Formats: sequence, structure tokens, C-alpha cells
Amino acid sequence: MQILVVEDDPDIRLTLEQNLGDAGYVVCSAGTASDALRLAESWRPDLVLLDLMLPDRPGTEVCRALRASPATRSVPVIMVTARAGEDDRIAGLEHGADDYVQKPFSMRELMLRIEAVLKRNRPRETAIRIDSVWAAAREQIRVWDGFSANHFERGEWRECEEICCTILRRYGEQLTPPEIAVFHDRIRRCTDKVGVGATDATHDGGSSQHR
Repeated sequence: MQILVVEDDPDIRLTLEQNLGDAGYVVCSAGTASDALRLAESWRPDLVLLDLMLPDRPGTEVCRALRASPATRSVPVIMVTARAGEDDRIAGLEHGADDYVQKPFSMRELMLRIEAVLKRNRPRETAIRIDSVWAAAREQIRVWDGFSANHFERGEWRECEEICCTILRRYGEQLTPPEIAVFHDRIRRCTDKVGVGATDATHDGGSSQHR
């Protein structure tokens, strides 16, 4: 897991880098809003630890920019700040932050919050991966179905049957019941055609022997 630390205080930034690294995270850091946005776009972190008060732009504006970009809108953000007011916490959450940690913070508490936020976001990532796998499978089914139909039209029964069996074996879970029925029907018809061909060949062989 990759974490982008955005903190202008070099001592706090170094402490976070060391502790997150010891916990097994890959860490990249920035001390300004502009560097943070550039790194977020190019590095694609799994989580951003974002200080509210930065020298060039407020952390709330960084959070809003992250949410506005298609590349980073789904990346979870934890706001970190010395401000204790309720308005500050609400402002961070309204701009898209997933959690809020007040300085000075316990490193153990911060680690637990990071783990909790990452855990909440994993189902979304899994769903995206599943959708992409399903889409790829559907495209493969479409292509192979075309090959199967072409073989059937040309009377290439064995090739058609083999492709249909492969589709059912590999992509059965992605097929709808009507599609499964179509492939089974095509296999049956190919099998019948192959059987007829074999019978005709037997008869021809028998006739030639009598002649």
C-alpha cells in the first residue's frame, strides 16, 4: 500500500515517513499543496495523509482538487491538523476527507485510523476490479462467438463445436441462461452433423467395396 504524506513541518513529516515505513507502507511525501497534487496524479497513492495548513494553499483546497480529478477522486484522504474547532473538522469532511486526526496525535491511533479507512475503501476497489474482469470476459465471449458462428456457417462442425465447448467451460459464469442454451444447441447441431458425415463416409466405403 502506498501513502502520500502531505506535511510542511519537516520534523513531523520525517516521523510519519519512518513510522509508516516501519509499518510496511510505501511512503512518498510533499511539503506543499502543489507538490502534493503533482505526486498524487503521477504516483497514484492508496491513501493521502493531508495537513490542513500548508504554505501555498489550504489542505481543504487540495482535498477538493483531489476529488475533482478522475485519477484521484476515489483515493481516501485523512486530514491532519492542529486546529481543534468543530468548524475546521466539518470543513475538511465537506471537502471530501474520509477522516480527521487532530495534532498532537498518537501514532498508534493514526495507524488504526489509516487501517480503518483503507479497509472501508477495499470493497470499492474490488468491485472495480471485478467489473473490469467481467468486461474483458464479455469481450472474449463476443469474439469467440463470432468465430463459432463463422465455422458453423462454413460447415466446419468440429471447429464450431470445440469453440462452443471452450466458451462454456471458461466463461460459464459470465453467460446468461439464453446464451448458454444457444451454445448447447449449436454443439448439439454440430454433433449431429458430424455424426451424419461419419455415417455417410461409412456407407460410401461399403458401396465402393461392393463395386
